[in-house]
Amino acid sequence: MNAVIASCSEYTYLTKGKRVDGTMYSCTSLGVKLGGGLGTAIAGWMLAASGFDKDLAVQPESCMNMLYFMYLWLPMLINLVITIVLSRMNVEGANERLKEERRAQEDSYWIR
Repeated sequence: MNAVIASCSEYTYLTKGKRVDGTMYSCTSLGVKLGGGLGTAIAGWMLAASGFDKDLAVQPESCMNMLYFMYLWLPMLINLVITIVLSRMNVEGANERLKEERRAQEDSYWIR
């Protein structure tokens, strides 16, 4: 993911002329922290909704089904969405096109 962030930062530099590396990494760090906290809260809410009871030696079937969903199916679905989104991103290609355009502009400037 850090490579994607670096490529996005380079894209911003190529299009806007400003370096935003530090800001992007800070936002990513904040997102990881908020996501971790929110993810933990959602896991607790999902378990509570499924009938989890810490005092029971054997949890109800609804709780076991929720655990299967939370630790098997939900991560698989999230990873599938991430894979689709990242496979459709072409930041490196866009950066190369911008660099080629910039080189062509510089070449035409020096030819004059």
